[in-house]
Amino acid sequence: MISDHIPSMVKGERSMPAPVKREDDIMAGYLLKGGKMLSTSCPACGCPLFEIKGETLCVVCREDEASRNPPPPAAVPLPAPADQEVPAGTAASFPSLSAALEETLIELCRRIRDERDPAQVLILVNAVRSGVKALKQLR
Repeated sequence: MISDHIPSMVKGERSMPAPVKREDDIMAGYLLKGGKMLSTSCPACGCPLFEIKGETLCVVCREDEASRNPPPPAAVPLPAPADQEVPAGTAASFPSLSAALEETLIELCRRIRDERDPAQVLILVNAVRSGVKALKQLR
């Protein structure tokens, strides 16, 4: 419903809730992806239903549900402990990977030098830290 997307302000509350996609934006996105808008409406929210890959659904309710129940973060494999031998065929056996990472780190440092926005500098510095850590693990 449209009223669900209107932020409410409580006395003393200073921050706005995270922006939510409007129904029009959601439907436009699905139309651009090749979805077909049907003449029937969703009984829950009143927006037009869509046909996508042979399935009839309400894209607005689908997006609302996805925003309320985000998927769990993907599992990230942990690196092998430093005292274990790295098997052949892994990153450590490819010297070109180390060289490419070094070049990337140099380019990131150049970008830090030229960047004027402090927030972007922080992002770049964190990328350099991660790159240096990865480079140490490769060697």
